[in-house]
Amino acid sequence: MPLTTAYLALGSNLGERLQQMRSALKLLEADGVAIVAESPVYQNRAIGMGDATPFLNAAVEVQTKLGPEALLDVCLAVENKLGRVRTGGWSPRTIDVDILIYAEARIESERLQLPHPRIAERDFVLQPLADIALNLLIEGRTVGQLLDALPVVELELYDDHLLKQ
Repeated sequence: MPLTTAYLALGSNLGERLQQMRSALKLLEADGVAIVAESPVYQNRAIGMGDATPFLNAAVEVQTKLGPEALLDVCLAVENKLGRVRTGGWSPRTIDVDILIYAEARIESERLQLPHPRIAERDFVLQPLADIALNLLIEGRTVGQLLDALPVVELELYDDHLLKQ
């Protein structure tokens, strides 16, 4: 199977946030996901979670031989290995690994929706994605155009590199 390009979003607001994001990338790489590009890490408010610890967010471009469902399985396994507990709704989490884009795939299933259905609404997804794929087309618009259309971007640069230790 040929390599496919996908884009993933990572987020964390519990525990050692940056270290958990780095651990997630190492676990992804161990499961056949090659990291091609990484965004800076941003800190932002924990939407809908009151006074919870702010999130760290980043995006990565990856290449993989895994299909979209298999990549989802790997992302969920990484979350489980790093202690993610799903409580439903918006809640604090040790790690979140979402597939944003998988090549040109358009998927609407119970398990997976691609492109990710809320990309255009989230500055904490669009800004990191713009840093690595400004001209990537999503539903006929570039990531840059989607970012420009947001009413406000409320992010703080946290670290220039996700992978540096």
